[in-house]
Amino acid sequence: MKRRLILPVILLSLAVLSGCGKKTEAPEDGQTEVEEVKEPPAPGEENWGTAPDFTAPMITSTPVRSLSVNVGRTEEEVNLTWFSPAEEAGQVYWTTAEDTEFEKAVTFEASVSASEVTTGYYVNRATVTGLLPETEYLYRVGGGEAVSPAYPYTTPAFSDTFRFAAVGDAQLGKPVEELNRQKSNWHRLLSKVMHHFPDAAFLVSLGDQVNDFDDGEEYSAFLDQGALYSLALAPVKGNHDVGGPQFSGHFTLPEQSELGTCDDDGDGDYWFTRGNALFLVLNTMDTAKWGEHKEFIASAVEANPDAKWRIVFSHFSPYNGYESYLENAQNLRPYFLEFTAEHDIDLVLCGHDHAYVRTHFIQEDGSFWEYESPAENPEGTMYVTLSSSSGSLYRRPTDQAEAAVSKKRDTPEVTEVQVSPDSLKIITRNAETWGLTDEYEIRKTET
Repeated sequence: MKRRLILPVILLSLAVLSGCGKKTEAPEDGQTEVEEVKEPPAPGEENWGTAPDFTAPMITSTPVRSLSVNVGRTEEEVNLTWFSPAEEAGQVYWTTAEDTEFEKAVTFEASVSASEVTTGYYVNRATVTGLLPETEYLYRVGGGEAVSPAYPYTTPAFSDTFRFAAVGDAQLGKPVEELNRQKSNWHRLLSKVMHHFPDAAFLVSLGDQVNDFDDGEEYSAFLDQGALYSLALAPVKGNHDVGGPQFSGHFTLPEQSELGTCDDDGDGDYWFTRGNALFLVLNTMDTAKWGEHKEFIASAVEANPDAKWRIVFSHFSPYNGYESYLENAQNLRPYFLEFTAEHDIDLVLCGHDHAYVRTHFIQEDGSFWEYESPAENPEGTMYVTLSSSSGSLYRRPTDQAEAAVSKKRDTPEVTEVQVSPDSLKIITRNAETWGLTDEYEIRKTET
């Protein structure tokens, strides 16, 4: 134990002696001395202030409200949703980063409908198409006198090699008196995502964006974040998002199906692609609809036969660790075991537990294979359940035979998934210190 504490001090001393983090050479006469060049903190030694604070003018500074930037069907698209007091349909004004006056902006018309959740407002939905890879854009939304500030949006490389970020339950407002603290943690985590993953293809939020589905203040705390104006979000519906039209009213999602709907008509399963990966997003909230997910997945796989990686997002996990949720998980398993085996699903990312669990590779009959990382052409499907991204709640999992890793967390976490033609790497970190908490790689070399 003492060695672990003393070693960093020794290494730091050696680094200084060897010139790491050294000052620049002494300036010549008449020149200004250059300030010391500081090395970035090592992984595990960061704090919340390490990442620059990612801020932007809030949408609430205008008559426009509740801006949401969501994943498009492919890399070339992005979906935007916003609330406006104008009954007439608004537009998205989209241009390149240097066109700050929007003189060359392309407009995309929105569809409009009366908001069911905010009296006197109208929901606008628009899809921006024709995006180019690795391009810096500016956009604003609205119409007439109700126009948002301008926000940046940068597309990643359109490639079979990319990465995305994933977070578990933000569940802002659990408990309600802690909303401001949780909002602050959520903001700081998003700043870390933008700092460490500036090229992220998207961010997936694995359900329970808020604690109370009908609480406008909680949704504002979740959505009114500068980072989310510039990063495509793939939201998953959670049990705390159930009860009304708030979830479907705030998000516009690609290739959305009528299968798997819950408490309204706009929240069924959906899919999208990035590179050679197919992402299948399930709404597992209605137990009566669990059998429909197989049909949805079969249809999506048929539409994307060349996808090498198939990744499922679900709020409920069939392989979790929290004791009170085990019965629900066991009831859900037969449905997952059937479609994951039939359609060769590589990875399932889940939320709900507020504890971290990574399984071995589950087979169709529920048995499992253990593989050391990197797993070469493994048989079966890996399930990873993420903890909280805001610190709203942490639970202690019970031991499960199928779990390779099962741990209670005490600080918000964020997971990075690196995708390449032959590899899928899942890396989970403490969002505050950026210390590594789990890492695993799947390699697929067989065709």
